Amino acid sequence: MTTKNTSYDKKVFRLLSILNQLDSCKKVSTRELAKEFNVSLRTVQRDLELLYMTTGFSIKPLGKGYYSFNEGFSLKKLLLTTEEASLLSFLHDISRSLGGKFEESFSNILKKVLSKEQDSAFYIKLPEGTKISKDFPYIKELEEAVKNNIKIVLHYRTPEKEGDYRVSPLKIIFFDGFWYLLAQVDGKNWIIKFRLENIINIELLDEYFTPPRNLSTFLDQSVNIWFTEKRDKQVVLKVDKEAARYFKQQVYFPLQKITKENRDGSLRIETKICHNEEILRIIFRWIPYVHVVTPKGLTSEVENIVKGYLIKK
Repeated sequence: MTTKNTSYDKKVFRLLSILNQLDSCKKVSTRELAKEFNVSLRTVQRDLELLYMTTGFSIKPLGKGYYSFNEGFSLKKLLLTTEEASLLSFLHDISRSLGGKFEESFSNILKKVLSKEQDSAFYIKLPEGTKISKDFPYIKELEEAVKNNIKIVLHYRTPEKEGDYRVSPLKIIFFDGFWYLLAQVDGKNWIIKFRLENIINIELLDEYFTPPRNLSTFLDQSVNIWFTEKRDKQVVLKVDKEAARYFKQQVYFPLQKITKENRDGSLRIETKICHNEEILRIIFRWIPYVHVVTPKGLTSEVENIVKGYLIKK
């Protein structure tokens, strides 16, 4: 058993070393590797065959005993560490001794895990935002306060005002490319969002708080940063047929509910909002296909903003 373990350790070490050399150098030589590991040339060749022919690492022969990674390939693109990848490669040798479907099945597993395409078939565009670890010096303290329900005093500065706030920090949140601290002002029921880049200093207090029970609920119901814990304003909207299919497939408004599909293809949609600002930007995004039915106050606000824009133009 000891001999087998020693042999295993040596093989894993060789595979690790070969992979790391390929990742850091332009090419490796089988003769130099054989000399380095004090093994035969055939042993190194079998190692390389295991890595690129059997397990599917992106390795290409350059001729005359030289090998390299294909252009653009890097170990950083693997979902596994090099140690994990090498272990799987070694285990493939064991599966070969079992033969038949064992070898074939394990080979397929390796190819799925290790032979990753350099470019994914999927692309997701997220808002570009400030990098939290780099730009916010108090992020560790804030994280500790949020996790342990510790009250804090934060010094906050904006172009308009500056001051201290005694708050219960609830969550660190990210909306539309910006980081915020969601907090409840001490002695009040107000939920406020503080932009992290405007926090100048924080002090952890020797006091604790109990987070609101509905915290997860009003966060889950949010569609942008303009939310509060109180969602009690009913809004009815009409969506023209040109945009109806989008609103059937995706939720754009908080608690969006289609209450009627009209014969002309348009939709009647109901939503509950915290205040008008929460949905004004969504409405403007879909003009001229979305219309406010009720309340009249929101209808007037949309009309006034549009008129003001046209006058300025």
